[in-house]
Amino acid sequence: MSELATSRSTDELQVAYYYWLSQMTHLSERSALKFKDKFPTFESWDTLSPSDRNDAARTTLGDDCFKVLTTNFDSVIERAFKDLKSHTSKGIKVISMHSPLYPDLLKKIPDPPLVLFVKGAIEALLENMNVAIIGTRDTTPTGEKVATRIAKWLGEHNWCIVSGLAKGIDAAAHRGAIEAKAKTIAVMAMPLDKIYPAENRELADAIIDGGGCWVSEMALWRKPHRGSFVQRDRIQSGLSVAVIPVQTDVEGGTMHTVRYAEQQKRLLLCPRPIDQESSLKQYAGIRRLIETQRAKPFAMDQYGEILEILSKSLVVLVGAGISKVDKLAIIDVDKDNEAAALDKVDEDEHQQKKSKKAKRKPVGRLQVDFDFVADSNNGKRAKPKRKAKKSVEAEIEFLEQLVFDVEQLRKPDGTNLSNIDEFKSWLESKIKALKQE
Repeated sequence: MSELATSRSTDELQVAYYYWLSQMTHLSERSALKFKDKFPTFESWDTLSPSDRNDAARTTLGDDCFKVLTTNFDSVIERAFKDLKSHTSKGIKVISMHSPLYPDLLKKIPDPPLVLFVKGAIEALLENMNVAIIGTRDTTPTGEKVATRIAKWLGEHNWCIVSGLAKGIDAAAHRGAIEAKAKTIAVMAMPLDKIYPAENRELADAIIDGGGCWVSEMALWRKPHRGSFVQRDRIQSGLSVAVIPVQTDVEGGTMHTVRYAEQQKRLLLCPRPIDQESSLKQYAGIRRLIETQRAKPFAMDQYGEILEILSKSLVVLVGAGISKVDKLAIIDVDKDNEAAALDKVDEDEHQQKKSKKAKRKPVGRLQVDFDFVADSNNGKRAKPKRKAKKSVEAEIEFLEQLVFDVEQLRKPDGTNLSNIDEFKSWLESKIKALKQE
């Protein structure tokens, strides 16, 4: 055993060992993980003789063996300690894969980073209730508004929003979470002492101020390259229960994240494009995902259903879930009996609905979880009641969406609606379409 092994704690050595393996050897993620599986601890490698290291590295890594062979292993670990101290001095926490602070969801993907760098509230990573909302930089105003609205709504229901801090859909998703006073995680493709794009610096600071964090797998001295953004995408989906692409063409960075989500067995959910924009290139990828049934489409009046789907997926992935749409209830689950766990969630929801059935008001299709439509009260005029704050906010959101839809209305010739009759006709057609669904 080396002198270094006796002068440092086991945890310190383990972090430095993983840092060396992931950052200083220039191995690919899969090769680094392969080596880690063969030699999982600092001690397992440190105690080998030079000849045994040579044989073990060749057997494990083949032609890449030279990347981990060194005449002075202690010196590279000491260098790792200096690097780690440099990160700490800048307020950056370093979490290795052996740490209990490492995110459970991310640990389950085929190629998790051995080391994560985190700035901000580390607690944002630990709750597992994460949804990635992503999309193109080349957005439409509608796309950004939809991303913000979904992020805000999920944030209000205890979900943390994951995205990449890019212009367009990513930035809109982060802003939605911040508006809801929810946590949001920005996954970077570069070291955490740099913000890209620079114009999102204020947004990045707001993420931390709101209890969220920035995450990267790149040490401060590393230089990002084109592949860094693709590698970053696997972390976005890996941290999340589901991925929601809002706008994307058939190729691009968003589709990298989509493919990672499929490999990692994550949910794919897509908001349905509005008719007026569905033919735009920003929705080409969304249309393909829906048409090929790779993603589940949803509309604004299906948010409650989406929450239930997310809850059940969380049960399957990490053994805990939400048993009610708007109330967090963690359930302990035997991971070897996931079907029973899902049945437990369904049974709990059934009992909750049964116990409250007599008190519950009739719910119209437009309501879902919001009082958008007044209760008819069997034809009798009910005594006016002061609306709850949540109900007022819901109606405001509904009316704002209606205003937005009206602004987007066009006649077949491309001109705006010009009179009340045309507007009334449009409303009637919308109501008819909803009744037929």
